[in-house]
Amino acid sequence: MRSPSPFPPVPLAYALKRHIHRYANRFWCPVDASGVLSAPVYLFPDQTSFDSDEVQLLSQTIMAGPLRLPHERVLFEVTEQLHPGASLVAYAVGTEQGVDAFLFRFDTRRKLWTDVLARASFLPDGVADVEAHPTLVDPAEHTPYFQALTGMVWRALGLLSVGTQLREHVVSPLRRASLAKHGVRGWTYRIAEIDTTKVAAEVALRGGTHASPRWHIRRGHWRTLADGRRVFVRECEVGDQSRGAVVKDYRMELGSAA
Repeated sequence: MRSPSPFPPVPLAYALKRHIHRYANRFWCPVDASGVLSAPVYLFPDQTSFDSDEVQLLSQTIMAGPLRLPHERVLFEVTEQLHPGASLVAYAVGTEQGVDAFLFRFDTRRKLWTDVLARASFLPDGVADVEAHPTLVDPAEHTPYFQALTGMVWRALGLLSVGTQLREHVVSPLRRASLAKHGVRGWTYRIAEIDTTKVAAEVALRGGTHASPRWHIRRGHWRTLADGRRVFVRECEVGDQSRGAVVKDYRMELGSAA
């Protein structure tokens, strides 16, 4: 576990709040943007620990059952260590059926947020039903985003379930000024400090990793969106052998919705 920096990073998720609020009606899939402006933010700045085998095993202990978010809406941000300045953010929303989550990435070259890269619905029986951005046709392109989104949600919730230390920080008034005028709020965020030794001990106490979701092939079908439009969802494999591991590199970057 790395020692905390005396100058904690400010999550990019605050700018994403504004992006989702402004452009939700332009994303390729419906996104419930109500409440995103005040949604709590959890930052995981140590991607190496977040991607560790210990955290993966921990995440598998919560996969089979219904997920419990710490808030009705929440943003989980993981700082990318292979791409300085880039972050992946999963916006998770509790629903009557389970949890809906949406993956976004900050494009450091263009200084813009992407459209929704992938959407996942986590159902109570452990199934993660996933879709990728329509431009990602080849499974070699969309599978990494499925892995990243499911892995981020399962790993983050697994870490929160074992009492991972969370240090609270407040965004300074100077840093928040440009966003506050657009309605962004909720300026206290949490930085997770991952102790992989503690995580490994908790996995042992939970009796291993027998729990796992039922991975499946989702057949192509027509889906009616909330606005009445009908779209065809192609057949794809839901899940992968890594059971939700976060992917650390990407070969494709999509433009922003703006």
